[in-house]
Amino acid sequence: MAGPSPWAVLFYFPNLIGYARIIAVLASYYLADTNWKASFVCYVLAFVGDAVDGAVARYFNQSSKFGAVLDMVTDRCSTAGLLMVLSRLYEGGTPAFLFLLLMFIDLFSHWMHVQSTAGRHHKAADTLADRNVITRLFYGCYPFFAFCCVGTELFYVALYLLVFVPEASLALGGGGAAVSLHAVCYYVFLPACVCKQAVNVAQLCAASLSLASAESEAADGVASKQK
Repeated sequence: MAGPSPWAVLFYFPNLIGYARIIAVLASYYLADTNWKASFVCYVLAFVGDAVDGAVARYFNQSSKFGAVLDMVTDRCSTAGLLMVLSRLYEGGTPAFLFLLLMFIDLFSHWMHVQSTAGRHHKAADTLADRNVITRLFYGCYPFFAFCCVGTELFYVALYLLVFVPEASLALGGGGAAVSLHAVCYYVFLPACVCKQAVNVAQLCAASLSLASAESEAADGVASKQK
């Protein structure tokens, strides 16, 4: 039985969601300086799409390697773009450098992790068997994974909103109580971002060791054959 054609894979429903996410996030960047409300909505739509495409892929049995790569690259590029926006809005001195450093660590660690998996899925249990406990916890415990990833994105989004509405507050229930967005940003979302950066560093170290070990084993194999 023949598999789906390349064009069929490209137009899988979850991949169409992926393309829509790219359009939405690019629109968010374009509007970032001129219309913060529309920019915020576009970015949130792209973020929600990331939570939906996996469920759609499973429901329609349309999981694919292309879709997995599209999803991962879109995630990394979306976050990197938002950090670049923040580095401009908070321009000058240490804050801008920190945003660029966060982008560097995020891209560097994820790329190294994927390269160290030797074609296996980067979240699969067999891929993570030789990784450190932090990396295994991150990919193996979904609540912790969601806390780190969602909390980090919300931290960046909240920082963006605080540029335009520094006095914004969030309603708590129906009793009229409210808490400032600033407090939520730094006391709820920031801890998640800190955890995510610790994971990125641990993931980078584990991936580097895995790549170096594979290189060493390959060299030992060649040497043993030459004896």
